Amino acid sequence: MNTYFNEITSKPVNTVDGKILYKIPAGAMCGNGDLGVVFNNDDNDLIIHLSKCDFWKFAPGANNDGGIKTVGSLRIKNIDLSRYNIKQYFDKGLLECEFGSLGMEFFVAPENLIYFEIKVAENAEIPCVCFEMPDTCNSVNYEFSDNGVNGYTRSFEGEGLDLTSAVTVCCRELGTRSSDGFRFVRYCLSVVSNFDSENYTDKGIGMVIGCDYDRDKIRTQEKWQKFFSASKVTLADKEIEKFYNSSLYLLAICMGNREFPPGLFGNFVTDDFFPWAGDYHMNYNYEAPYYCIFAANHPELFDGYMTPVNEMSDYAEKFAGFFGCKGYAFPVSFGPKALDVFSMADCKEHGVLFLGQKSHAAYACVIPIMHWFSTYDKEYALENYYNFVLNVAAFWEDYLVREKGRYVIKNDAAHEIPYYRGKKFNYFTHKNQIEAVNAINSLGLVKLLFNGVYDMAKELGLNKEKYPLWEDIIENLSDFPTFIKRGKRCFRYSKRGIRWRDENTVGLQHIYPASQIGLDSGEKLLKIARNTYFINDRRLDDNGSNSYLPGGARIGVDPRFLIEGIHQNINEFALPNRLFRHHGGGIEHLTTIPATINEMLMQSHEGVIRLFPCWDKKSSAAFENLRADGAFLVSAELNNEQISSVKIKSIKGRKCSVETTEAKSVIRESDKKDIQFERNGSIITFATQADEVYILK
Repeated sequence: MNTYFNEITSKPVNTVDGKILYKIPAGAMCGNGDLGVVFNNDDNDLIIHLSKCDFWKFAPGANNDGGIKTVGSLRIKNIDLSRYNIKQYFDKGLLECEFGSLGMEFFVAPENLIYFEIKVAENAEIPCVCFEMPDTCNSVNYEFSDNGVNGYTRSFEGEGLDLTSAVTVCCRELGTRSSDGFRFVRYCLSVVSNFDSENYTDKGIGMVIGCDYDRDKIRTQEKWQKFFSASKVTLADKEIEKFYNSSLYLLAICMGNREFPPGLFGNFVTDDFFPWAGDYHMNYNYEAPYYCIFAANHPELFDGYMTPVNEMSDYAEKFAGFFGCKGYAFPVSFGPKALDVFSMADCKEHGVLFLGQKSHAAYACVIPIMHWFSTYDKEYALENYYNFVLNVAAFWEDYLVREKGRYVIKNDAAHEIPYYRGKKFNYFTHKNQIEAVNAINSLGLVKLLFNGVYDMAKELGLNKEKYPLWEDIIENLSDFPTFIKRGKRCFRYSKRGIRWRDENTVGLQHIYPASQIGLDSGEKLLKIARNTYFINDRRLDDNGSNSYLPGGARIGVDPRFLIEGIHQNINEFALPNRLFRHHGGGIEHLTTIPATINEMLMQSHEGVIRLFPCWDKKSSAAFENLRADGAFLVSAELNNEQISSVKIKSIKGRKCSVETTEAKSVIRESDKKDIQFERNGSIITFATQADEVYILK
């Protein structure tokens, strides 16, 4: 079975019980990391929505109409849609379509060129192809024609905007040919913004004039074949394997613009009115799509993550000052280029939407810390994120309160305090949240933050004056609060304040993604974690399944429970295009399946590589080049309850530890030499050299 393939056999339905649900598009999609394409239709016409990661309206303020906007739509008129079939080839970046007797091939090339070829019978009429721009949100639209190219420009400009944004779509028919009783006509579109080039219109015209359909089809296929060759997961359960691959593809097609990484809905926007302005929500939504990318050996997808985070530095310093601290603090959300979607005049917290939480910037550090431990790329860290992580740590150095030898977090809500604003806001209704002590998610995030910054600083040889303080915080940060619920000891949402909520997975996010509890944590802590995990089954949580399911692997729950949860998510929420229709964001749940499978097949966050640590050993599985902390690429197979074919490539030449009772020797592949190792119980440790492969036998 080709698990890089998907087939859609009916027209997309974007409603549930007649109502649009969270605006997650159901039609076939493709893209190149910057451009996103979504197929749709009305009664007679095929509609292909175009969006681009950098096309935003930069209108500041939480109540304004700023946010990511659609570029426009291709309309192919008078199509017979009674027979509807679209084949998605993820490893080729290609769509093959059949609508009635009409055929179409469609792909998005790496250079922001969109190509399609329409096939009709020799005596049939070729349908009319046109481009449409919406006139909503006061956009300025105009059309032009130049040298056989039809152009369409949409922009947001004028007073009240932080920045001007503009995009030009240039369309050109490439010609018609006949073969075997059919006619074929090819088209090319370029999509170029003012952030791509000052002369964006001229550039777009030049791109379609100089395009080459066949060349760029080959380039597109080479790009996606290279992408999927970086790692591979092979499962007996082919439905899950297919969703593993499609999820990575759908994440990759919106994670390619280094200046404009994806917000809540990536580049799948089909109109100007997506919820929450499609912004960057920092209390898990922005971070969640990145949970799976490092273990899947796609660290390149992280490349744009830090851009908007670093662009907020001036605001972040100002916001930290609101709380009497140095360093950086974040509101709940913002947009690219420090777009203000957080100001609200009657908000109780300095007119800014913090929603009672101090943890947003610490949450933003989770993903760069994942990058650090999985790559140990010193130059990259210095250039992209060390300064940010250092400044977030500086905030917490000031904000933490030392009481009776322990560091305590005060006045920091675990859950958002809804609309902490206005005359009708009742302080006493939310007093427990506002005055909370030791919110459990913040404790986990802060512990990860200081472990991360301390390890970076030591490797980089920086900020040695901070080491004693960081060591003290790591050693003496307050324990995770617990209480008795349903007769079992469980984690409590905060030491003082809110105890529990039967929604979301906030009470488990210190386990995942904050990585503070795992299989090495001792049976007492693991029992509390498992009690908490099963008190309330959150496998179908609209916001939290993307941390609940991989978190279960981290604490070693029954793997059958997790696999069942994956199938439940597929059956309940998966759309024909392989997006998931959830309440949270449009792309955050794409991480659920790959992140969970990665953690079930291999774990390394505790400094030890564990092979198939949470997998049903009766079910065969294999993986190639999953990325482990310490900068290792790991491959292994499981057949007949036996682990074999274990290979570990060392990228940085660091010491490697592996949990294994089977391995009797470690052999360096390049010269077949036996490598000495130390054994401590079930764990072996051996020295490595950069770019060498080691085989465990």
